[in-house]
Amino acid sequence: MMKTILIILMTILSVAVALYGWALIWPDSPIQNDGMAHHLADRPLAMYLHFGFGPLALAIGGFQFFTQLRARAPKLHRWVGRTYVTACMLSAVGGIWLGFGSDAGVVAQVGFLGLGVAWVVTTGYGFLTARARRFQDHKRWMTRSFALTFAAVTLRLYLPLSLGVMGLPFGTAYPVIAYACWIPNLLVAEWLVRRKGARRAVAAGAAQATP
Repeated sequence: MMKTILIILMTILSVAVALYGWALIWPDSPIQNDGMAHHLADRPLAMYLHFGFGPLALAIGGFQFFTQLRARAPKLHRWVGRTYVTACMLSAVGGIWLGFGSDAGVVAQVGFLGLGVAWVVTTGYGFLTARARRFQDHKRWMTRSFALTFAAVTLRLYLPLSLGVMGLPFGTAYPVIAYACWIPNLLVAEWLVRRKGARRAVAAGAAQATP
């Protein structure tokens, strides 16, 4: 029950931040800030790739974790998965492009570039393992992939916490958030994947020991 509640909360947050991301590139958007306007003017293709397809991956990715939905509509799961992979890859290209042109400093650039590369690798392995019908490995890699996709949510939680609540200057907080928004997510995903794998191994051992 708790797992379902957490998945629902994760999905709601993901859809909300996805809508916010799309609003950032909407023409004459009232929530656009100077940084977004600067990127739109200098690197419009990168912005539209990252903020057009990234929110799509975020909006649909959470629904892939509902077990009953996967079981009842496997064909839908596959097509949503293909859309998710395509959206991740296109958004990652835009994100890496933006990372190279970021004016937030080298430390933040490296953080976001690391996120982009890790996102490509985990999503790519998730796709390849599905194609190879290695479904347990597929679940593991897609868990890692969505943990990185969810960085869009954690980044937007950390920004008001660090700037508003803690009162840190943007130049101090943002380079830290460039790593904090995705590395803890990935560590949690890895812990979940390994814990589930250990439980499966214990269950398999118990089944083999049963006469």
